[in-house]
Amino acid sequence: MSLKSFHIIFISASSLFMTYFIYWSLDSWFSYKDLSYLFYSVLSLGLLISLIIYSRNFSKKYKELTS
Repeated sequence: MSLKSFHIIFISASSLFMTYFIYWSLDSWFSYKDLSYLFYSVLSLGLLISLIIYSRNFSKKYKELTS
């Protein structure tokens, strides 16, 4: 498996997990009104945005290396 394939699979799986975790945290927050669940959802959203930024930077860097 190439480095590019590994990164694409890893970032996709991590992004799906973060999306589900945001949903779970918000659902738990609406049910229990515990602020820790709201914190988890905001943290997960920040990590999801970071993963998207990382994937864009990786693809740009990988294109430069293969050119």
